[in-house]
Amino acid sequence: MGFVAIKGGEDAIKHSLAFFEKNFVCSDANESVIIESMRLGVDRVMSEGSLYSKKLAAKSLIKSSGDTFNAAFFLRAHRSSCQRIGEAKTIDINNMRIVRRISAAFKDIEGGQILGPSNDYQIKLLNSVINQDNIDISNYDCSDKKMPSALDLLRQMGFIKNQPKDSKIDDITRVFPNPPYSRSAMMQAMSRGESGSMLGFAYTSMRGYGDIHPTIGDLRLGNIEVKFIHPLTKKEVIIGEIDVSAVESVGEVEKQYDGSVKLNTGFGFCFGFNETKAICMSILDLNLYAVKHRENETHFASNCEMILHHIDGVDSMGFANHYKLPHYVTFQAILQVFEKAKEFTEKNERKMA
Repeated sequence: MGFVAIKGGEDAIKHSLAFFEKNFVCSDANESVIIESMRLGVDRVMSEGSLYSKKLAAKSLIKSSGDTFNAAFFLRAHRSSCQRIGEAKTIDINNMRIVRRISAAFKDIEGGQILGPSNDYQIKLLNSVINQDNIDISNYDCSDKKMPSALDLLRQMGFIKNQPKDSKIDDITRVFPNPPYSRSAMMQAMSRGESGSMLGFAYTSMRGYGDIHPTIGDLRLGNIEVKFIHPLTKKEVIIGEIDVSAVESVGEVEKQYDGSVKLNTGFGFCFGFNETKAICMSILDLNLYAVKHRENETHFASNCEMILHHIDGVDSMGFANHYKLPHYVTFQAILQVFEKAKEFTEKNERKMA
């Protein structure tokens, strides 16, 4: 069966784009206002777009009329056009300047529980309750608030399982990994994964399929310096600061391959203030690398293949939306099969009658 050539449509496409720009995109939208008023949305797009730029993330949200899937697509497409000049040095989350830091595992932790900016504790009603008590928060300074993880003491005591380091760090933006998937590849995929997809997979575990009930050992939001070896001077330089979210979750006690008994932990890390995603990432990390879950990959959240290929928002959105493109030949083939099956069934029914 030959394909039907599709011609024309360019004018219709141009009109459709113009219609969208005129009716859905605010040409007067100010990027700085978007960054200030939709901070968490901007941070989410940065994380899923895999490019740290609040300005470009805000611009992507404007161009996509608030569609976070398309905004991440815009950002990732732009990222692919940028020149890469090297790799930043490894970030140590203990060097974060803390804006928010809590632990559900311990009541008393070094530095105390720092609630920071959060509406977790707000009654979800639409009436305004902004600063009714005229609390002064202008003097808060996080520049000197650097503190170790609340789980460090347990590590020093040898209670926590240490994941082996990959001999080679994969870069999934250059080469898509093949199985068996390295932990570095999985962590990269989750760090830029779509927040809703990751929540969905993590939720399957929370509800009992993977039998994971983690405790947040250390959740922190803050900013941290990014260091880089200058390509000309070969000296270490600070190229800027980025806002990040990091979570360490503690799972159940488990006997390891070497016979020792350890606490399993999971780690989540992403651009911006995006703590729900970071929590889900830590839960998925727990599922993927806890011994008993790795041995039983029938659970959704314990299967590397399932996670790696289904949490990317740009990929999944593109696949879903491609069904809007012409599928005339495919559907005609389906109709032909249906007609032949119908004729065959009717013929047999007449014979039996």
